[in-house]
Amino acid sequence: MAPVALLVLILLTVVGCRKESPVEADLGMGDTGGELRARDFAFAVENLQRLERFSGGEMRQQMIDRLNQWVQHEKPPADWSVDPLVAGLPKPLAELPEVRSLEKMLFLPYDGSALQEAVWLRDLSSWTRGDAIEDLAQAKNIFDWVVRNIQLEPGSPDCFAQRPWETLLWGRGTAVDRAWVFVLLLRQQGIDAVVLGLPDPGDSSGEKLDPWAVGVLVDKQLYLFDPALGLPIPGPAGAKYEDNWLVIRPATLAQVVAEPGLLRVLDLPEHRYPVDAKRLYGVVALVEASPAYLAARMQLVESRLVGDRQVVLTTRPSELVDRLADVAHLAGRRLWAWPFEVAARQDRLTDEQRKQYRWAMAPFQAGHDTPLWKGRVLHLKGRFAEEHGAMFYYLQARPSVRVLAKMKRQIAEESDPAQVTKMRAILEARVRGRSDATYWIGLVEVAEGRPAIAQDYFQMWSLIKPWTQGAHYNLGRIAESQGKPKEAAVIYRTSPPAPDTHGNLLRARWLDPAGQEVELPD
Repeated sequence: MAPVALLVLILLTVVGCRKESPVEADLGMGDTGGELRARDFAFAVENLQRLERFSGGEMRQQMIDRLNQWVQHEKPPADWSVDPLVAGLPKPLAELPEVRSLEKMLFLPYDGSALQEAVWLRDLSSWTRGDAIEDLAQAKNIFDWVVRNIQLEPGSPDCFAQRPWETLLWGRGTAVDRAWVFVLLLRQQGIDAVVLGLPDPGDSSGEKLDPWAVGVLVDKQLYLFDPALGLPIPGPAGAKYEDNWLVIRPATLAQVVAEPGLLRVLDLPEHRYPVDAKRLYGVVALVEASPAYLAARMQLVESRLVGDRQVVLTTRPSELVDRLADVAHLAGRRLWAWPFEVAARQDRLTDEQRKQYRWAMAPFQAGHDTPLWKGRVLHLKGRFAEEHGAMFYYLQARPSVRVLAKMKRQIAEESDPAQVTKMRAILEARVRGRSDATYWIGLVEVAEGRPAIAQDYFQMWSLIKPWTQGAHYNLGRIAESQGKPKEAAVIYRTSPPAPDTHGNLLRARWLDPAGQEVELPD
């Protein structure tokens, strides 16, 4: 649900907008109890597929209400049980409401966000995998989308801890956020993946683990993708620029253990890649299982979905641990605690973190018909150029200079201080939404195969300031695709210092080995 302060913003900005109607099955006046419950289930499932039409949390809550009317007469799945790995959670995490309610046949408010997230992941993974058939090739395509579309942020202990759907919506996140999204996208395509954790050198107990890379399980090998670098870790064949593409065959965990020198290829002048052979001996496979994926009620819903409504809503982490048994060089296999920690953190937000959340969500709630929300969700679904696709709404989310000037005049003429504060919040949200929409149009143009047009949007520097880092990276990728590796290398080497600088400088080295090396900034 939107915070109270944000509800004010919504009311101020969407008055008079077109009201979307939910899909409601009409089974007639003679509905039996069973037919009514079937209608409730159909209402939830059908509207789950079209959440781009409903900003805010109202429709998600309606879906939860209908699912609860349906599920009260259903029995728990006969083959469901709490996954054994849950017993290993630390007590504070085991006491979370999400964990304590796993067996309950009652849908809770946060289930609406989990259902929404799963549908976004399903649709996004389906088009980003491309035409690839093999699992590893699909994983490479999906990882490439994650790196190009989720701008890398440094993160800090005080920052709002975001869930994957928030990372997707906002288009920015830490390396851990990237890893989490990548693993879940692969899950929707039936591809196993884990986050690999390494012992924290500063923790003498050896219990604390630093997330390192994502290991994609193919033929009993874990292929390595580093979300902080934005690169697969190259195998023995290295990285080669061929046919306007930087080709990297990912190394496996077994390969980097056998040949530690593979990791030294990732060293830069004055900056060593932080993983070495010694740390690899303690590598642990962290299995993702967000609480919603463990719930009996989600398994029941998943079992009733057919055709193009099918979506992965459950996982059995203990079964993935079993499939990892034949993978060599793992010091351990366990449930990844981070998704549970995020749930705990979101239950006890500080005032500053609530402010961060409201600030991040405001552009998606602002404007007539909330166009940025609709455009972003349609973007994730891969629906770009249809009559009312992502591009249509992104263009609506870009108010003209004249409109913004009018809003400023209205603020200047307003005498009520409280009203001025509200109007300024709306103006700021519209301006930031304009910036987001402009940058995301560039990403749509890339996806649609129009790099020259994308360049124009990525070079609107004054308009897309929050996206400068992502714009530089994508301009480099466009130059690569146009057969200009040296130009791409220059872009990577001259980009402003940012969290993705290490990965960019490695790309530059591989594209133009004879070029001038640049030291990584402190």
